[in-house]
Amino acid sequence: MSVIATIGIISLGTVIGTSLFLFRRKPKNSFSLESEKKEVVTLTLRGLGDIDMICETINRGNVVILGVKDLARLDMIRLKRSIQQLKSHMRSTGGDIFMLGKEFVVLVPNTMKLSFIKNLIDNPNEDGLPPEPPTEVGTI
Repeated sequence: MSVIATIGIISLGTVIGTSLFLFRRKPKNSFSLESEKKEVVTLTLRGLGDIDMICETINRGNVVILGVKDLARLDMIRLKRSIQQLKSHMRSTGGDIFMLGKEFVVLVPNTMKLSFIKNLIDNPNEDGLPPEPPTEVGTI
């Protein structure tokens, strides 16, 4: 009887140990960011109330193209304050912010790098080698 009880306890312990090993949860920090989809999100800036939502979208690693034409037409002071808050957020997180014309502001998170290739079409590389990787980052 004790031999059967011992075998039962050993097998029960093996089953519990195996199930704990197989179904162990990973901590949230161990998931890689590469598995998440990144998006380019277009939003319209209506005022200071939108700043938190925009910052949250950037913190998720998404690129934000922000339309500012309507707010510029209505209230230039609110636009300047909103842009100043976005600049300070991007500076603190290490992201990039720049203007596209007079109507759009582009916000790039710190997980991505925005580079410009100057004069690549005008001055192609004569020796047939690929061009040097870009080193400049556009900011406001």
